[in-house]
Amino acid sequence: MTNTQFPVYSISISGSLAWQLHALNNEGNEGNQSLTRRYYIIQKGMNEPESVNGISGDMLKHIQAEHLHRIAIQDELALSQGGQQFHPDRIGYDLEKGLPIFTDADTDLAAKTNQVIQRCTMSDLEGFMVTVKGGQTLKRESVIEFGAVVGLPTLVKTQSYFHAKYGTDNPTPYNVQVSSGLYATVLNIEAFRIGYNPHTFNYSINVTERKKRLDALLKSVLYTYLQPNGAKRNTNLPHPDHFEGAIAVSTRRCPAPMISALEASYNRQIHSLAETLNNINGADTILCFDFDNIAQFAAQIEILIERAQPWESDNAEAIE
Repeated sequence: MTNTQFPVYSISISGSLAWQLHALNNEGNEGNQSLTRRYYIIQKGMNEPESVNGISGDMLKHIQAEHLHRIAIQDELALSQGGQQFHPDRIGYDLEKGLPIFTDADTDLAAKTNQVIQRCTMSDLEGFMVTVKGGQTLKRESVIEFGAVVGLPTLVKTQSYFHAKYGTDNPTPYNVQVSSGLYATVLNIEAFRIGYNPHTFNYSINVTERKKRLDALLKSVLYTYLQPNGAKRNTNLPHPDHFEGAIAVSTRRCPAPMISALEASYNRQIHSLAETLNNINGADTILCFDFDNIAQFAAQIEILIERAQPWESDNAEAIE
């Protein structure tokens, strides 16, 4: 692993995460019983699908976006009115309210996308879709992608606990499902797309601004695992007691390898893939940053913030 700065094309995180006594993601209620989200997974050697507790990628993405919003405000990054208000439509809120986003010269998708990227960090990094005047669909896919956090079979358990809501009248009984266990988590960041306008094959913001957004995105990922702001945290605050895995970074036009911790040999395979990709594409094409606990994960994110640089502007042509 190099100690110098390096350009970043993509970043992936594959890890094994332990959350104890949490109720972060529920699917509603059945009578007085809250129901936790569950997934079926099928692995080699299984005779039939197995149902495990999990937290949806939607929930993780929302948690990360909340943290990014706070960081963007603190660091005074560019935000539209919708971005400042953490509105789900982001720049779409401004367009719906008739705020002056586009000029008369902004007639095509390239020019409009350019304005959106320059004006709103949240829209640039988290994605959006809106129909504008003339029937054009203005959209941007998220730079960051989350998979569902899924329990490892036999290593995750959900139980139902009786509670009562007390008030001035008789107490209301209800049951809450609470889960504990070891979970597999994956995410991917297409770092080269930060500030990138696919209609012009160029960047809409300068390298300084792209570095600020990359750092903000990395901090938001760290905060997502430090403080998972899901459901029922007021009385079922998760006990985070383990996080291990690997951050893979690609410095050339090559995807950073990602393998789920559902596979026991995931870390070894990631390093093997890194070695192969380095042999194919050149030394240090893939850099791996391993971590054995939450503190080490934070330290590795700090290293990335110090050394990772935006993808080079002169490499922007024909990315997609």
